[in-house]
Amino acid sequence: MITGRKNKTIGIVGGMGPEAGVNLLQSILNQTPAASDQDHLPAILMSLPGTITDRTSFLEGRTTINPAYSIAAIVKKLELAGADVIGLACNTTYSPQIFNVILQEMKQMNCNVQIVNMPFETCRFINENYKNVKRVGLMATNGTYKFGMYKSILQNLGYEVVLPDVSFQHNVIHDMIYNPVYGIKANAGNVTQRAILLLQRALGFFESEQTDIVILGCTELSVLVKNLGVKTIPLIDASEVLALALCKASKQLAAIPEDDIDDEQFYQLSFAPEYL
Repeated sequence: MITGRKNKTIGIVGGMGPEAGVNLLQSILNQTPAASDQDHLPAILMSLPGTITDRTSFLEGRTTINPAYSIAAIVKKLELAGADVIGLACNTTYSPQIFNVILQEMKQMNCNVQIVNMPFETCRFINENYKNVKRVGLMATNGTYKFGMYKSILQNLGYEVVLPDVSFQHNVIHDMIYNPVYGIKANAGNVTQRAILLLQRALGFFESEQTDIVILGCTELSVLVKNLGVKTIPLIDASEVLALALCKASKQLAAIPEDDIDDEQFYQLSFAPEYL
């Protein structure tokens, strides 16, 4: 007979891209102390990439279809499958233009699961664990870069945010992720030499700007750096932080006690006017 406290079931909305969802689940496994199968946390990964519009394409106006509707529908499916706490395996989905619609759709569907906010958790992780950091860099998609949720939260916490200019962002960092030939999304399970070179160039930029720490603000970057073991500058992997936060939530050890603040208030806090 299996006994012990019942943990909350983690649900992962994958497919953004597919490898990033798998990587998040692997991170949850890696961060769970377990001596047997039964010691691991319950988790459900739902990867339906064909149903979710590209997040950056929507934010940049290249499609009018907001991916929030498909994401919210998957969150509801995860709830029906037994999930209690949800991680969205894509940083760009937390842009207010997408994330706020997800919350609205969940409310209309009477969906009561908790979504853990990756950008908020990542910035809080830095604030709690890196007391001497002043200048924080960000590598992310064009969507995350342009719509600034990381920048807003970091500045509210008192950090100087280091970002490349628009040309460098598009031609180096975003290209590393999205290029249809050598980008990370186009080469699941494989890292191209060109992507490696672009990563090295990006890290070189942040080093030249005397950046104290760099956030990997795209779950695809997590896959790339993990495969290569690049550590020329301290890196904070937002996907790893999300995995840690999901583990805590599953074990009912959330950083904000549930009795003090409900889910809707928590995510309004993340994108409240003072952050934006």
